[in-house]
Amino acid sequence: MRKGTLVYSVILLAILTSLVAFSPAGATTITGSAKFNPNRIDLSLPAPSVVKASIRFESGQDAQVRWINVSTILLEGSLPPDNTYFSTINTLVAEFDGTGVVNIIWGKITHMGALAPPYKIWLTITGNLEDTYGGTPFSVTGTIRIEVHHSPPPP
Repeated sequence: MRKGTLVYSVILLAILTSLVAFSPAGATTITGSAKFNPNRIDLSLPAPSVVKASIRFESGQDAQVRWINVSTILLEGSLPPDNTYFSTINTLVAEFDGTGVVNIIWGKITHMGALAPPYKIWLTITGNLEDTYGGTPFSVTGTIRIEVHHSPPPP
């Protein structure tokens, strides 16, 4: 092995080691669930004005919901909430623009192709805890039931 190759290998190893050592909170992602309200959206009707998502972490992690940095919350990696508040000590509610949520659902349907009953779309909310709590990332998922009513064909 050439001396230059060995030097570059050592430098690369040092960089990789530092990236692992200094990743936020060991890069462990907190998981949980989201319940959406409305939990059913008819895509043939106008979008709801607001879609609320109640965010809860898995058992034993409930207190950490209070540590969420709300400025990092995103629905499907792109839509930030318009508002957030705590409905209980263990549940954070994020309010998303209804039209934005419907646009995300249409985008998912377009990529999925034909829907099969029961017409559920899985949505993911991600973000991080406050820096004082390690900035740990979180990811919660939930479903919205989709309906598309078509007018009957002409006689």
